[in-house]
Amino acid sequence: MGRRGFSLVELMIAVAALGILAALVAPAMIGAIEVAKRTACASNLHQLGIAMHAYLRDHDGQFFPLRESEPDGVLWYFGFEPSGSPARGEGNRILDRTRAKLYPYLESPETVEVCPSVPFGHPYKPKYRGQPWTYGINYELSYHTGSRNISEVRPQDASQTVVFADSAQVVTWIPPASAQNPMMEDWYYIRSGERTVQFRHGGRANVLFADWHVEAIGPAPGSFDPRLPEARIGYFDSDQVLLVPRGGR
Repeated sequence: MGRRGFSLVELMIAVAALGILAALVAPAMIGAIEVAKRTACASNLHQLGIAMHAYLRDHDGQFFPLRESEPDGVLWYFGFEPSGSPARGEGNRILDRTRAKLYPYLESPETVEVCPSVPFGHPYKPKYRGQPWTYGINYELSYHTGSRNISEVRPQDASQTVVFADSAQVVTWIPPASAQNPMMEDWYYIRSGERTVQFRHGGRANVLFADWHVEAIGPAPGSFDPRLPEARIGYFDSDQVLLVPRGGR
């Protein structure tokens, strides 16, 4: 007795069934991937917290400044940029990440620096060669003219005081970005009311707090930068987090 193949109707039914199954499974798969990325980002911030805790222990509780001027360049907290590097153009600026403040305290700095949920396609614009730095430190703890001591954060406020968070900014003034072509780029601090927090985890940002726990926090209502709203870059609601330690400067 000969074997009968699929009829056209049966084949169409089978294809339709597979399509329905794919439609049902795809959202779950996408959701699982996003959860995995958010978890990896939280792990990065946990490692940054461990490194920062060790750094503060070794420096009498004093945070490092955002930047320090040196004879041959600028020492940012995330790496050293030699003089003349900006002349190479955006995306080709040189940064020696081995001189970052937390580098000696991180087991895998190349991994910890990068949040896997950053949308690196257009309209992303890199600032430096190599790995990006995708987290911003609280400007009020670590700023250009000095820094605070961890003792200035009251114990009862530690669980609300931001140390690091997902960050980025919208740029229109550095080519290839322009007013007609707004782009997003890495940014390195967050500050009250400034649009430098990226809510890239389903509309929330991962935050490392001063008690060293990590939590996903939403944006202040209406805070997304209107020049590039799809990048979801805004700022925190001051009722949810603390940036300036109470009673401090």
